[in-house]
Amino acid sequence: MISLKTADWCIDDIETVLFDKDGTFIDLHYFWGKMTELRVIEVIKKFGLSTDLFEVLCLSLGYDVKSGRMLKDGITALYSRSKIIEIFKNDLKNHFVHTENEVLEEIFDRVSREFYQDMQKYTKPIESAVQFIKQVRSKGVKTGIVTSDAAESTLLTLKHFGWGDLFDVVMGRESSPYPKESGEPTKSALNLINAEAKTTVMVGDAPTDYISAKNAGIEKTILVATGQIDFASLKETSPYTVEKLNDIIIE
Repeated sequence: MISLKTADWCIDDIETVLFDKDGTFIDLHYFWGKMTELRVIEVIKKFGLSTDLFEVLCLSLGYDVKSGRMLKDGITALYSRSKIIEIFKNDLKNHFVHTENEVLEEIFDRVSREFYQDMQKYTKPIESAVQFIKQVRSKGVKTGIVTSDAAESTLLTLKHFGWGDLFDVVMGRESSPYPKESGEPTKSALNLINAEAKTTVMVGDAPTDYISAKNAGIEKTILVATGQIDFASLKETSPYTVEKLNDIIIE
């Protein structure tokens, strides 16, 4: 078992650490910004919309083209993919587009497949987080990923960076019929590696990670301000909040 501590808090008796991906150990502003732009371009083509709507639709998906940053209160920060598509579908009605979730799913999936062919161009690790994960792993702790991104895409990311041996399990959106917030994918991750919720900590960058952990019976979630949401806002959700993961001492 290990302990994780800062000057403000300490979590003892940890046997398992589960991680979110984007914003936690992958730079989501760079990654999801480009992904959002490509998805919006395809939506504009699909429905014959004016290119003048490009920035507006990017904002609808939670990306500010002008600042190059994902919005902390944008839908990508707050919800799982299924919910994002539902909200975006309703937003498109304001532009006289009436479509179905499945159509947007197909567009998102196609862009993701093409995107990951050039993954090296769009994916940047958060080095402080990667070092933390490696240190945790070196202590013999079980580790896993629970993400709203696709498991297939996540595994490609791990392979690309040579991180395949850093995690015991990967749960993506297609790994469970239930959304991340339900806690069911997190429960499945624990079951697959024979881990107990009471000796597990979740690490993420958004309230979604806290909700997922809580619904899976995990009592403590560490939130890190390397994603879309600032430290002060995250601390309102969890007292175990840090600016970056290597602020944490591992014992």
